[in-house]
Amino acid sequence: MKSPMARALRAEWTKLRSVRSTSVALFALLALSLLLTVASSNGNHYGYGGPSTYDSSSFVHRPTAGDGTFTVRVASQKHSAPWAKAGLLLKDGTASGSSYAALMVTPGHGVRMMADGKHELTGSGSAGTPRWLRLVRAGDRATGYDSADGRTWHRIGTLTVTGLPATAEAGLFVTSPPTGTEQRTGPSQVSMHPVATVGRAVFDHVDFPASPGTGGWRQADIAQAVKKGEMPDPTADPSPYRERDGVFTVTGSGDLGGLGMGGVGQLGGQPDLVKMTLDDGIQIATIAVIALGVLSVTSEYRTGTARTTFTASPRRDRVLAAKALVLGAVVFAVGLAASVAEFYVALPALRDNGFAPPLFPEPSLTDPSTVRAVVGSAAFLALVAVLGMGVGALLRRAVPAVVLMIVTFIVLPIVAQSTSIGFSDFVGSATPTAGLAIQQTRQLIDTVMTPWAGFGVLCLYVAVVLGAARWRLTGRDV
Repeated sequence: MKSPMARALRAEWTKLRSVRSTSVALFALLALSLLLTVASSNGNHYGYGGPSTYDSSSFVHRPTAGDGTFTVRVASQKHSAPWAKAGLLLKDGTASGSSYAALMVTPGHGVRMMADGKHELTGSGSAGTPRWLRLVRAGDRATGYDSADGRTWHRIGTLTVTGLPATAEAGLFVTSPPTGTEQRTGPSQVSMHPVATVGRAVFDHVDFPASPGTGGWRQADIAQAVKKGEMPDPTADPSPYRERDGVFTVTGSGDLGGLGMGGVGQLGGQPDLVKMTLDDGIQIATIAVIALGVLSVTSEYRTGTARTTFTASPRRDRVLAAKALVLGAVVFAVGLAASVAEFYVALPALRDNGFAPPLFPEPSLTDPSTVRAVVGSAAFLALVAVLGMGVGALLRRAVPAVVLMIVTFIVLPIVAQSTSIGFSDFVGSATPTAGLAIQQTRQLIDTVMTPWAGFGVLCLYVAVVLGAARWRLTGRDV
């Protein structure tokens, strides 16, 4: 014999799928979300106006003939920017854009190795200094190593540098790219201004092959070559290097690498691509699930079938729970299909409009944060439907319940975007729309809630409304 809860669930499922408005609302959920996703993704464009490769640094060097092993310890490095670079550089002269092999430490991204702005290898991943670096040249091949103590070495890999001459300039280099200072100028407007930074690194235990007759160390301030139409980044003039008892202190600005490598082109304020694929479609689908949730309960009051339901199942709280479970499960399943479809429909359009590798890594459904955003979007729709059902159970009339829900989820956010930052932040953190924070995969300056905190706000509203609906159902007659 089936339990009373099982019978209640089956009864609610039968009622939900037999009502014509259910299929209409679910079809509208899919259609509206996909249509708006297509329109939104085709309307978003990104244009990059900077150089495709960067080669500007403060380079303390001397000529070195033939093959050899170059070792240094980066004793300290100023955290002027997460992608500031300091390390070893083998280069064809001192002109910007000439062939090179480089091995470097960064304050925020560990050890990296690069060649000609086209190839990049990741080292041990340990950020911070002191760090030992070693480059071994053999013809046109350069092999990189890094170490924490100068005794145990980790092999990073080997890169081919076809443009490196027999006698190359070998030395120590420092770069520090500009940082983007972001400022909110409105509820949904963010301005960004690049600001030059100056890096500084202290090198010791410098061990280079002997090069008799080539002279001592020299400093070259390599300036970035900017083509016509490209926007130059701000740079700062470095100080002359200092050397005392084999310890070198070098300051520098600029950057080294190719677009999408070593932080090149990532000035800051990059959009959340996963959220872009989901945001507009899910918000318009909210209208459909609001209608479905409200009508799932108010239609029974309008037709009088609520009395029959409560006669067959006197435990009204059980009926309410069964209705919420069935409604939430159905909307979640359809919402998940819509979210996955939106993700795959929007990505090609965004890629064609400039949001493409290497500057924008391709999002993947294998990434945990992407999975959370996609599945969380479906959960958001399910909770909105259940919230609408709870509001309908409280008000027992479709029109005021739908109006209240539409004002909360549609009208208030629109008004907030056209008023002030304070009111926009209030709506995004203290109303049920905070649940949309679950779509975030990166922290942006205009996001006021973390994903799970925002989702928790929506869950709290659902719990309170369902509790009030239960109190009214059990305390008053139909």
